[in-house]
Amino acid sequence: MQQARPAPTTQPRHGLSRPRARELCDRVLSFSRAEAARVTIRSGLSGFTRVAENRITTAGGAEDVTIQVMSVFGRRVASATTNAIDDAALAEVVRRSEVLARLAPEDPEYMGELGPQAIRDVGAYYASTGDLSAEDRGRAAAQAIEAARRAGLVAAGFIDVQAGSRAVATSAGAFAYHASTGVASTLTVRTPAGDSSGWAGDEASDWGGIENERVATEAARKCRLWRGRRPLEPGRYTVILEPTAAGMLMLRLMGDLNARPADEGRSYFSRPGGGNRIGEKLFDERVTIVSDPAEPDAETASFTGEGLPIARTPWVVNGILNRLAYSRFWAERQGQPPLPPPPNLIMSGGGASLEAMIQSTERGVLITRFWYIRGLNPRTLAYTGLTRDGTFLIEGGQVVRPVNNFRFNQSLGEMLKNLEMLGQPTRVAASENSSVGLPIVVPALKVRDFHLSSVSDAI
Repeated sequence: MQQARPAPTTQPRHGLSRPRARELCDRVLSFSRAEAARVTIRSGLSGFTRVAENRITTAGGAEDVTIQVMSVFGRRVASATTNAIDDAALAEVVRRSEVLARLAPEDPEYMGELGPQAIRDVGAYYASTGDLSAEDRGRAAAQAIEAARRAGLVAAGFIDVQAGSRAVATSAGAFAYHASTGVASTLTVRTPAGDSSGWAGDEASDWGGIENERVATEAARKCRLWRGRRPLEPGRYTVILEPTAAGMLMLRLMGDLNARPADEGRSYFSRPGGGNRIGEKLFDERVTIVSDPAEPDAETASFTGEGLPIARTPWVVNGILNRLAYSRFWAERQGQPPLPPPPNLIMSGGGASLEAMIQSTERGVLITRFWYIRGLNPRTLAYTGLTRDGTFLIEGGQVVRPVNNFRFNQSLGEMLKNLEMLGQPTRVAASENSSVGLPIVVPALKVRDFHLSSVSDAI
């Protein structure tokens, strides 16, 4: 029987507690002489372990408190930051923000500070992560190193741990607090000659969700399989995107779910002739995309940097665009309620395994992950980037050989129209820098007509 996962809590071991954060916010605001003010406090532990050339090269951590004070005079807004919490330092940072605010140009889109809000408490602090020691990280890194050495390969990896809290308070009476943890563990394995590469990684709020043995084994396996790659011509292919590859693309979609560029005619979600495409069927009907601060092991703060509440939001439902984010300024301009952008992304899936996707493919390309993804055209949701760390040709329902890397040029809108099969959603390490990022929960995807536009000789 599967062992129950530990429950998260709102009580941190690292970072300020709710009462302590509230007291510090009140103390900072007591020094303010501005017409309005906002305090943002971030506190907690940041730790890491880095592996290179089959050895642990660096490990460290820091625990800190950072206080940002924003002062407002009319529509003139500025902020200043400190990490000292004695009264003299707090008074000084408040004065500094006020001096800067009086010098700042007016911000025509400043909307004033929020008063008290109904903020949902989201338990997002996992003791398994918050209590993780440098020795624990070292043992996980040693496991990866040993797997690489046994295979005659060279490992490089990074384990990033975050544990702490964030609080926001305003002079109008708003207060919001969130304690959380996050951990990312990624590993790249190469041959000693540097002519083949494999990658695997996990990201979670709960350290128990990091499968260190699988990460070590999978990275080494991909490296072995990618040796002896042979050229494959660029073109439009049926591709199978492993969850990490799919997540790296869907991460980019989050920023495009914005009403303002859509209403202004600058977005894929712009309606010809004006307005946006909310209510239109834009994608395959199996595509449903939501964000939810309380998603298990993908929890996020349930409030924005302004202190505005964030609730579960369905952005796409059965392929139909359901919502777009509205800033407070744009919501007032358009006569809509404000809606914060997605703090995480959870995409619906299907029942297909990766093996079933491969077996159903007469000819296609299996992609492990991408690198250096950049936007091309927001009107078409076009992005470019490179495949990396294991790209393989599929023929007759089997992976037949490794192939060169490619640059892709692909519309995410067309990709989400051209879905053939979906796997089981899983949280992935979707950032390019191997650090803890926004939680992305996505399935593996089989997509037809994906544009692998040119060959890349990169390893």
